[in-house]
Amino acid sequence: MNPGHRIIRLLSLLCLVLPALSSAQDEWQNLESSWFREIFPEATRFSEKLGQPPVVSAFHVADAGEEVLLGYLFTTPDLPPEEIGFSGPIHVLVGIDLEGRVVGTKVLFYLESYKNFRGDFIGDSGFTDQFINKSIADDFRVGQDIDGMARATISSWALARGVRNAARRVAEAYLPNTSYAAEASVANNALQTLESQSWEQYQESGFVKELSVPIANEDNLNLAIAYMGHHRLGELLVGANAYSNADRTASGMIEDGHMLLIALSGNVERLQQGRLGVKQNDVLFPNSRERVVFAGVADAGKITGQARHAIAMYIDAEVDITDTFSVMYDMSESSGAFTDYVSVEYSLPAEVLALVTGEAVADDATITTTVSAQNTQQLGRIVLLIVIAAFALAIGIRIKQGLLKR
Repeated sequence: MNPGHRIIRLLSLLCLVLPALSSAQDEWQNLESSWFREIFPEATRFSEKLGQPPVVSAFHVADAGEEVLLGYLFTTPDLPPEEIGFSGPIHVLVGIDLEGRVVGTKVLFYLESYKNFRGDFIGDSGFTDQFINKSIADDFRVGQDIDGMARATISSWALARGVRNAARRVAEAYLPNTSYAAEASVANNALQTLESQSWEQYQESGFVKELSVPIANEDNLNLAIAYMGHHRLGELLVGANAYSNADRTASGMIEDGHMLLIALSGNVERLQQGRLGVKQNDVLFPNSRERVVFAGVADAGKITGQARHAIAMYIDAEVDITDTFSVMYDMSESSGAFTDYVSVEYSLPAEVLALVTGEAVADDATITTTVSAQNTQQLGRIVLLIVIAAFALAIGIRIKQGLLKR
């Protein structure tokens, strides 16, 4: 067969394959009712895809004859940004009940190189069965509360996080009475405050703290430190892709801990991960290399233009993030000795704690401000009275002196 014939056959094959591939990729836009019944078999009716975000409502006819809402179905492409698998996004149809539990999933499309020799490795693995009855408040963290698919870590991560993130957004919109939605509402309010602020304002509030490490006869290594132990914070600070990649990388090595962002500038080549550490209440928590992962080149999120690149450091889970702790860089001759070091104290601002814990910021800050304002007003009145009294006294003295001269 000459080269011309091969090209013609290849083009003919592409003409057959590409339309089929495109059709499969668009399945999330052309959902079949039979797929809905796979997820909600007890439902007797399904609505059209409606609302924002768009969902399909599942209903069941009760004994009294009225329709009862069972839950909602939705597709992950309808709720961007999508988590990216090894070769692209994985489209999933998801169902949740009114308590915020996943009742079922159906993978609609994914394009992975593994499929060429492993077939439908996601469907055959039973991986998504783990999601059934799982609360959307769970982490969906591969290696911890989710078992990954063999030789498909990235796809496992993308699928688990994609389902979780989409389900959480639906719950925030349609399940306001669930505990997760209530916590999310508090978190969203805190996030709005953080989104409106600049990096410089983060520095002023103490959300970002600077630590400069002197290097003999060279430029300093500069660290900018911020708490990043929540996916919304991570996406805000370094962008969704960089945060997801860092979290995914860490999940295979680190069981627990709190994530700190460390934005690097200056003499970044001299960074030694083993010289990082944290101290709280005189207890030292030295870092180890495997607890530090790459977190992007500072080209997305609030960090853009503020650093050369970023790392994520997972500090020990025993560190109480509601209390002040110190981030340290060991300057000792022997790495990890911490006999000589530079450090900076760090405390999570109230709005960051609210985002992380899902609990509304206590009125303490407001009370403190109010009390402070009241005290200032009272002090002002006292000062004014003193000035008036002094002025009156001075006038009185002048008058008395005038009378004596006469």
